[in-house]
Amino acid sequence: MMVLGVLTALLIRSQRLRAGPATVAVALGFELAHSQAAPVIAETCRCVAQLISRLHL
Repeated sequence: MMVLGVLTALLIRSQRLRAGPATVAVALGFELAHSQAAPVIAETCRCVAQLISRLHL
């Protein structure tokens, strides 16, 4: 979650993501967090984070 927040902040600062679309994305995130899809989304994010942490670049 923190990584997504930092990424969003960086995109806004670099002017690649405007405040309006960022606000919509945040609102969508809050709605998804309270939906029936929340456990699936959380598990997918956990799996992706574990996969990334195992990469040796």
